[in-house]
Amino acid sequence: MAPRRQRMTRKAPTPSFRKPHPALESLKRMWKKQEEEEEARRKGIILEPPSVAEQGTDVSPDSRLSEEEEDEEEEEEEQEKGKEKKQAAVVKKDEYEDFVYMISDEEFPENESEEDREPYDATGRTDYLAACSRFHVTPADYFMRNLMEEEILMGYYGFGPQGGRAISSVLGSNTTVTKLDLKYNSLEEDGTMAVCSMMEENCYITSLNMSHNGMKYTGSMAMEKMLQGNTTLTDLNCSGNQFNDHCAKPWAGAIRASLHLRKLDLSANEFGEDGGMELGPAIAENESLTELSLRWNHLRLDGALAIAWSLKTNQMLKKLDLAWNGFANAGAGAVGESLKFNGTLQELDLSHNRIGEEGAKLLAKGLAENETLKVLRLGDNPLTVAGMTAILLAIKQNPNNVLEELHFDNITLTLELMELLEEMCKNRPGFKVAHGGLGGVEARAQSEKQKDPMVLVKQYIDRANLRLVDFFNSIDKDKSMTVTAEELEVGLARAKVALTRDQIKDLVVRLDRDGDGEIDYGEFVYGAQQVNLAERQQKKKNLEAQKKRQEDEARMSQIIKPPES
Repeated sequence: MAPRRQRMTRKAPTPSFRKPHPALESLKRMWKKQEEEEEARRKGIILEPPSVAEQGTDVSPDSRLSEEEEDEEEEEEEQEKGKEKKQAAVVKKDEYEDFVYMISDEEFPENESEEDREPYDATGRTDYLAACSRFHVTPADYFMRNLMEEEILMGYYGFGPQGGRAISSVLGSNTTVTKLDLKYNSLEEDGTMAVCSMMEENCYITSLNMSHNGMKYTGSMAMEKMLQGNTTLTDLNCSGNQFNDHCAKPWAGAIRASLHLRKLDLSANEFGEDGGMELGPAIAENESLTELSLRWNHLRLDGALAIAWSLKTNQMLKKLDLAWNGFANAGAGAVGESLKFNGTLQELDLSHNRIGEEGAKLLAKGLAENETLKVLRLGDNPLTVAGMTAILLAIKQNPNNVLEELHFDNITLTLELMELLEEMCKNRPGFKVAHGGLGGVEARAQSEKQKDPMVLVKQYIDRANLRLVDFFNSIDKDKSMTVTAEELEVGLARAKVALTRDQIKDLVVRLDRDGDGEIDYGEFVYGAQQVNLAERQQKKKNLEAQKKRQEDEARMSQIIKPPES
């Protein structure tokens, strides 16, 4: 019997791992194989009868063992086997414990001393460097320096799919970054899938810019899966990613499933008629988006109608950009009909949509009943004079209309339209209309209240024959020689200087040179001096122009003077 090995006095530490160590598994398999071979060999010796060759010639009955003696030998052999198995088990147990003790300090970091253990890098820089080595990309120094900041702006770095995978491997557990900008980085499908997988784990990033990365169909599928599970992302930009009608179905699913996204940009893609038919019903069902951009796509015909009719049901959108599509007259009519029922939309862009006179008149019918729209952009459309007149009259005749800005960019107006605009500007303080001017000259229809606010204040002081200090003291009630925006607004209203709240804010910003939010007397005097200086310079330019004109006229009179007879 082999002597028992001396067991170590130190108790072997228990390894804290879930899966067995590969080395232990290998050792166990070796032991099991040895037992099977030994058992098979023993069975062969016992069960295999001796051959005739080994016994020689005929065996006499006297040389054979009796049955009782054979049974006794078998019992002795069985007892011997039992002893050997017990001894082997004791030896194997000692070997196992010694082996565990031998590998525990080498394989498991929790058993290391605090001096030998490497410090944990909470910033993620170490993990990022390891990921860059694994994906064979060059580490971005800016990324490492800003891992603990709220914003990471990495547009135009061009790190490609592998770089996107390296960045995503670190940001999944990051808790500080809330805004991530990855535009123009050629992430393509693989990089997009890595970023989307990261966003499924990250619960801190609220703004993500993935524009112009070649995401295509695979990227749209990854975005759909991510938006179904993410609960923190509120702002997503996926413009310029070559999404076509084939990609519209996963995006429609993403829009339907998203309950937290507030702003979505899908501009500069390739959604066409079929894509619009997929996206329209999804927009109608969405209950979270407040801003949506679909500009620079190919939305037309039935696709444009589907998008337009979605406004009739949707009661969340506040800003919708549909510029540079093909809505035409039919699409404009559908938008006008939807505006009659929509009660949330505040800003709508329909510029560059081939909307003619008929479409403008149909749109005007919706404006005649709408009570929420504040900004409407219709520039670069062939509206004609009759179409623009219909729109202006609809706004004028609707007492509940709250429109503040109307854009007819690059569209020239007639004299009658200019007069109508001036009348509307007088009756609607703060109402602004941008247009192409009269006869093609670029201009803006502005009321008197849209002029320079400091010029209006200076004109009032001059008409009232007041000194600057007298006017300032009339506003400065606490005699602190400084006035706040509220004091200025009250004082101007008392003096009947009609300025809007926006003009007063603009005046405070222009005069407040030290940025303390208040205007002192010195800053007010400086503002008045600037107005006087501008007036003198304008007068000087006028005099120089008049003098030059007189010189030109005198020179021309000499040239065309008839000869003396």
